[in-house]
Amino acid sequence: MVINDRHRFIFVHIPKTAGTSMMAALEALPGNNRRWLATTKHETLAEFHANWPRRRSWWDRLRSRSPAAYRTFAFVRNPWERMSSLFRYLKEARPREEIGTVGSFADFVTQAADGVDWFRNLHSMRPQTEFFKLNGDAGPPTLRLDYLGHFEHLAEDVADVARRLGIRIDLGHKNESTNRKRDYRADYTDRMFEIVGELFGADAGPFGYVPDQRLPAKRCSGPIDQPC
Repeated sequence: MVINDRHRFIFVHIPKTAGTSMMAALEALPGNNRRWLATTKHETLAEFHANWPRRRSWWDRLRSRSPAAYRTFAFVRNPWERMSSLFRYLKEARPREEIGTVGSFADFVTQAADGVDWFRNLHSMRPQTEFFKLNGDAGPPTLRLDYLGHFEHLAEDVADVARRLGIRIDLGHKNESTNRKRDYRADYTDRMFEIVGELFGADAGPFGYVPDQRLPAKRCSGPIDQPC
């Protein structure tokens, strides 16, 4: 997550959606607020709002500063491609030693479906919608962002966000895996497509993603308060 007081925005970092590159670009801007941040860069919007009252300073209270006045944005990605990208990142970067117990991508998907313990602690195994789902005072949780962008339309959507915020975003490529240069569909069998669809159904239909098509069938770029 990146919070900026000068430009009044909150960027919600969803893993494996070019979030590390986005954070690097946004953290270069003046006005970043680190007082409100969690120790993890993958805090969800609901977790942030729940924890913010304990993090605000006397200066925030004096200035009546509240995240309610800040614009929020995030990016989503085809869940089947995202799963393939996660596997290759873990295999290449080795941030978790448990990845050594995984042989193939098929084994990776199977262990995820079986709920193997170490998978449960991966931020990347949470549905993307969880990162910007808000619990209201009454009724079911809502999906609420001032701007939702697509990883598959990254350049256009980043430019749109920058225009709306009145900032410049110079996006590079951080944590890039070899998956970016390959067709993720070659990694899947029909059953594997089904498993990932079951794991991340909340990220598929609401945002127009289908197993055998990288680009979303319907584009949601822009403000949302429910799935488009």
